[in-house]
Amino acid sequence: MSSVGTDADLVRALKERAGANDSLVYAHRVYAETAALARRHGLAAPRAALEIGPGVNLGSLFCFAASGVSALSAADVAPLPAAPPLFYETLREYLLATEGFSWWRAWADPASAAASFPSLEAFPSAAALLGRIDHRSGVSSEALPFEDERFDLVYSVAALEHVPDPGGTAAEMRRVLAPGGLAIHEIDLKHHGAADPLKFLEWDDGEWKKRATFYGGDLSLSEILGGSFGGEIFCNRLRRDDWLAVFRGAGFSVEAAEPVVLLEEARVRPDRLAEPFRGRPVEELRVLSLRVVARRV
Repeated sequence: MSSVGTDADLVRALKERAGANDSLVYAHRVYAETAALARRHGLAAPRAALEIGPGVNLGSLFCFAASGVSALSAADVAPLPAAPPLFYETLREYLLATEGFSWWRAWADPASAAASFPSLEAFPSAAALLGRIDHRSGVSSEALPFEDERFDLVYSVAALEHVPDPGGTAAEMRRVLAPGGLAIHEIDLKHHGAADPLKFLEWDDGEWKKRATFYGGDLSLSEILGGSFGGEIFCNRLRRDDWLAVFRGAGFSVEAAEPVVLLEEARVRPDRLAEPFRGRPVEELRVLSLRVVARRV
């Protein structure tokens, strides 16, 4: 018998893994949410997609490849770590079970081979799907190594808060997007190194720059996630309205700006924060994670 005894056990296991960056469940969640938002905003079938800051694996781009997108790229300041053995092979199997595409029945029931379903062997191998992804490391998001108007989708999860030049990053995203293309980004606005999510807003810019270390180079995402780095990770500390201004200033039309995580109002206490955060509205300071959908105009 399987170690997952019931469907309820399976759901609990999936929920536990959905928030782990190194998990295939997390990779599929990022893909599914991004693809759903793109469809909602009129992009049902991306021609070419770029992920900024994929981190520990190329899982979400792998999912886009499995869905049929053939031109896929990734840009990150840090090298891509080696994936665990069989990670992508297992992700391929997971996609067959959860997404199905047109191969699901053959995957679930080998006896259905006589029916008019596509042959399971026709589904691309893990190596073939990975081969569709052009990963560039040591790349700044303010200087993307791609030609103008190459993509119709640029996305990221928990990456843009780390860029030192948000305006330059937004301008580059607009440059590489085709007219009408979408930028879909989930931005983490919390302090990454403290239980208090607004702790890093207590320091002025000079103090924060002395404390914080930039991600990339000698500091890898694996060190951060593994807990071996005990310092402060650089975040640009932009708040919700700052990000909306950045996108609009770069030539985007903001189509949606959805708070994903909100802090309890009683915990905000603007009086303890440094300027310019002290004067911000409580409703803006409460936003700890923001999902933005912006269109290149």
